[in-house]
Order: sequence, then C-alpha cells, then structure tokens
Amino acid sequence: ETMEVTLKTEAEAGASGFSVTGGGNEGIFIKKVLKESPASKIFSLREGDQLLSATIFFDNIKYEDALKILQYSEPYRVQFSLKRKITCKEEPERSHSAAQYKKERVRQVDI
Repeated sequence: ETMEVTLKTEAEAGASGFSVTGGGNEGIFIKKVLKESPASKIFSLREGDQLLSATIFFDNIKYEDALKILQYSEPYRVQFSLKRKITCKEEPERSHSAAQYKKERVRQVDI
C-alpha cells in the first residue's frame, strides 16, 4: 500500500543536477537525479517525484531574468508572495487564508 504525500523543501539556491519528463495533462515528473548534486543532497529529489510547483525568489535577481520568468509563466497558474505598504487606516485583505489550504486531503511535510 502506498501513501501520497506533498513535500515542501527549504529555500535554497541552485537546484541543479536533475532532469524532468512529462508535460501537459500528465504533469511534470523527476526523470533523473545525479547522486552528488544539489537536487539530490539539498532538495532530496527522487526519480518519479511529481513536481507540483517551484518558487523562484526575486531578491537579488537580474531584471531581465525576472521578466523572462514572469513572461513564461503567463499562461499558467501562479501564486504570488507580496510585500505591500499600507496606511494605518487600511485593513490587510484576507483573501486566501492558511486555513483554506488545510482542507486539502494531501499531507504537506516540510523537509
């Protein structure tokens, strides 16, 4: 009997040393992982894992690279993490609370 879990890795630089397969309705899967690579040692990727999403952090990113990432992501589902300056009068909007995501049946495990 197998169990399906959703893993969330720590934020690190340079996820190299792996290849992917799939696409479209099938999804993206890890095809190959080099043994001593960051993909294996830091991110603990395993062959056969389904890659659900990737978060790219924009601190210290080149403008051109950020632009390319945003342009390529346009046709797909995205989720933004924002910092916003608000006046004391404004209430922070509570659009998607963490409670909403707890309803998912798949367990999330931080590794």
